[in-house]
Amino acid sequence: MTLKKTFSSVLLLTALSVSFPVAALASTGLSIQPVKIDETVNPGQTLTGQILLQNVSDGPVDVAVKVEDFTPNAGADSIQFVDRAPGVTSVRDWVTLPPSGFTMRMGEQKEIPYTITAPINAEPGGHYGVMLFKATPAGTTTEGSLKVGTQVGMTVLISIPGNHLEKGNIIDFTAPGFVQHGPVPFSMTFQNTGTVHFEPKGSIVITNMLGQKAAEVPITGDVVLPTSIKKLNTFYWNSNIFNIGRFSAVASVKDGDGNVLTSKEVHFWIIPVWYVIAFIVGLFLIYLLLRFIRKHVRISVVK
Repeated sequence: MTLKKTFSSVLLLTALSVSFPVAALASTGLSIQPVKIDETVNPGQTLTGQILLQNVSDGPVDVAVKVEDFTPNAGADSIQFVDRAPGVTSVRDWVTLPPSGFTMRMGEQKEIPYTITAPINAEPGGHYGVMLFKATPAGTTTEGSLKVGTQVGMTVLISIPGNHLEKGNIIDFTAPGFVQHGPVPFSMTFQNTGTVHFEPKGSIVITNMLGQKAAEVPITGDVVLPTSIKKLNTFYWNSNIFNIGRFSAVASVKDGDGNVLTSKEVHFWIIPVWYVIAFIVGLFLIYLLLRFIRKHVRISVVK
């Protein structure tokens, strides 16, 4: 397959939405809901749905519709759009949309119906595409001028059941080595080594120096495509002022059946320096007071 164009996942994978400027003007644009669908489809099954499209431009626009296939870039957090492979059907072939070429008035909302039909011989695993809607100012352009606009899209994530693999690794899990107080941030990078897209879910279990559980922070991850490596959102533990000392945190990610796929441990210290200083100063003041009392105050008992 021929590589057409590579886009950073900042645009697509982080929010799982698509918004690609094409020599964009601030006055021309569309909004779209939902920004993604994530479905498991059996071979031969048909799904139906609707997209809500709104013209947020300063005037009427002409809208062109198309569907593109994409694949993840191995070992990265990005994707690439790909051409159709001879003799192989893909999301581009499975999606049916109304014919392109309609016009929307300024502020108009339009419901766009779609169907997704997986062929009988659909290969098990993940299949990915995007339904794209390109808006340009309505009307024809004069000779020699450039018609400009913006493009938005809905990401299509399809899983075909069968002999596919849901698997992955936490390749990096970190926390600050030392903090004075909460919240304590945890960073995690996840690698999807399976054959379907995966949303890492699980928990971070935090224990103190005595081995007692101090807290549990849920892991709710972004979607990670097969062969991709993605840095997940930062997770925080809102530690209270009584948590002092050395702590360990074990991050565990589970599959859809609740089995642990991968885990990783990190250690860190919580030492509230100003509280410690205040405590030491307090002890010193008490020492001075006791010394003063012992030297200058005499207590006698009269019988």
